[in-house]
Order: sequence, then structure tokens, then C-alpha cells
Amino acid sequence: MTIKKTFIILTTHFPPSKGGGIQEWSYGIAKELSLKNYLVKVYSRRKDNKLSIHQNEKFSVTRMKGRNWHQFHFIYSLYYLFKILIYDSNSTIIATTWLLSKPYVFLKKIFPKSKMIIVCHGLEVTSLKKNKMKIFENVIKASNLVICVSNFTKNAVLKYCKNLTNKNHIQFIPNGIDPKKFSFKKANGNILKDYNIDSNSLIITTLSRVIRRKGHDLVIKSIKKLIKIYPKIHYVIAGHYKPGNEDNYKEELIKLINNLGLNKNVTFINYVPEDKIINLYSRSNIFIMVSKLLPSGDSEGFGITFLEANFCGSPVIGSRSGGIVDAIEHEVSGLLVEENNVDSICHAIDRILKDKSLREKLIINGKKRVLENFTWSKITDKIIEKLNYNEKF
Repeated sequence: MTIKKTFIILTTHFPPSKGGGIQEWSYGIAKELSLKNYLVKVYSRRKDNKLSIHQNEKFSVTRMKGRNWHQFHFIYSLYYLFKILIYDSNSTIIATTWLLSKPYVFLKKIFPKSKMIIVCHGLEVTSLKKNKMKIFENVIKASNLVICVSNFTKNAVLKYCKNLTNKNHIQFIPNGIDPKKFSFKKANGNILKDYNIDSNSLIITTLSRVIRRKGHDLVIKSIKKLIKIYPKIHYVIAGHYKPGNEDNYKEELIKLINNLGLNKNVTFINYVPEDKIINLYSRSNIFIMVSKLLPSGDSEGFGITFLEANFCGSPVIGSRSGGIVDAIEHEVSGLLVEENNVDSICHAIDRILKDKSLREKLIINGKKRVLENFTWSKITDKIIEKLNYNEKF
């Protein structure tokens, strides 16, 4: 079996990190590239040695050590990039955030045969400060391919790269999922029973980090309006939360729930193990995540969970915010609602719960759409195609 070329994935997050688009993207691409007979080496920032769980994978994983990465990321990135390129100057580097690729602007002069792919997800671009814009533009200019996971992110990148004469290497390539990960043979237990939720409930689920931009508060307010029509409606908020994080956002949600008298209609589930995620998605009558753009620039870059829910047979609802419009095809795989609009959310939930034919159409089309366009295998093919195309020019 012939190994084609070497890809080095430089990332801030990699399993067993909990959730997040960067770790999902990094692992999905590493796995698929190695399955396509590319030599793949992953370098991931990590404080402990838990990356050893990947010792039987087809790709290798190396822990990038260092304290206070946030403050000294340039020094650490420079060290590891130089170390990688001095060993193999023909490598293609994939930096899962543009910050990791900053030293490449200088290293490219030393290693001209190397190639750099940068992945832009969302927040790290949309919250860019003015004093970083020129640095960002130089990094984009030095790269061979810039992958934007949504058109929203691509537009943000182009906004900060007005001085570039050639922007053809800035491409929209969406996120994906691994269908094998969501095989129903892996489903484990009864998620409702595990959390003492009535088995007859109409389950509305959000699976994400419990942070302000995800719009949980809007769904809670919608549940209050819908409970008269659907007394069995139950909102499951699943996902990781750091106590005291995000200005005590979870505490604000609990207060809102108490004020609206919804204690029996909302359940918090912290981190959901992988063997129970399929169960949660498939048992949900609707998967919903109505993210909003915050004044800080915090935004939803894409929303992989919409694809996961679609594949597991759940119709989805998302807001017309950030990259969600690329994750959901309106009236095909789910419904899009107006950002920050409770009435719009209520109407969408009511439509899916009330209209059986609509629900079935969204379920069938949603899974079909994922398999045709949003698997990591299809995404890696697009990356290789775009990289090879740009190498010709």
C-alpha cells in the first residue's frame, strides 16, 4: 500500500476533549485522511497524557506541551512548527485555528516547499481585534488553502483581507460527521429513564456547551408559550458547563425557569457520553439550537450537532445566525427561524409537532442530505481537490 503524502494537523483541541467544533473537525479529518492512505500526524495541545487513547489509530498523536498557551501561543507554535518542518520540509500543515499558523509567515521563507492549510471556524475570526487584522491578513496570504466552515465565516475572512490580490484559496468547505459513530448498534440505555423524564414527553433538545450565544433562554421562553397546547413538552439542555463561566449563564437560566414555573418541564444534563448521544438524538422530537450573534462578535460558525441530529432521525430548528444557514437547509432538513425571535421559534416548534408529514419529510431529507454532502469522507475529498487545484496556480 503506497502512502501518498504527509499531513500534519496542528490543533488546540483533540479527543478526549469534550465537545466543540475544533476537536470534531480535527479528529474527523485525521481519521479520514489516514483511511485514504495519507500519512497523518496530529500535534495537539494537552496538559495530561490522555491522548494515548489514540495509540491504535492509523495516525499518530503527539502532545504539545507548554504552560499558558493563551499568552505564549506564538512561541509554542513556532517551536513545534519548526520542529515539524526541519524533519519533513515537504509536509502539508493543517492549522485548525489561524493563531497556530502565525509563525508560518516567517517559516515559509525557510521551508518554501511546505504547504499550509488554515481552518477558520467562526469566533476566532468574527471577534478579531483591530490590532490583529494585519497579522491575520498576512497569515491568510501565506497559506495555500483557507477552509471556511461556513459562508458566514468566509465573508468574515474576506472582510479582513481586502488588500489581498488573490483570494481564490479562501474556500467554503463545511463541517461533517462520521456516520459510523452514530450507528444505532452503539445506542445505550434509555436516556429519559436515566434522568427521570416522563417517557410520554415531547422532547425538545439542545446539545451544546451551555454558553450565552446558544440561545437556551429563547427556547425556555418558547416552552412557556407552548405548554398550554403541549402540556407534555419537555426541554432537555444537554452539554458541558463550567461553574461560574459565562457570567453565571446557567444560574440565569435556572432563575428564568423558576420564574416561569417550568421546573418540571426543563432538565439539565451535563456532559453526555458518546454511547448515549445517539439515544438522545433519536428520542428527541426536535433538536433545536437558536444561536445569536453577541456584541463581542461571538457567533455560531456552523453547528455540527444539526448534522448529527439529522442523521439520527431528528428534525432540527436553528436560527438564521452565523453559519447555521449552511448547516440547515430550510424546509428540507429542518426549519430556520429569525434570530432572537421567540414567536418565530414557537411557530417552528408547533409546525413540526403538529404536522406529521412535515416531520417525516424533514427526517428523511435530513439524513439523505448528510450522507450526500456532509460526511468527513466527502469533506476530505473536497479539501484534497481544492488543495491540488490551488497548487497548479
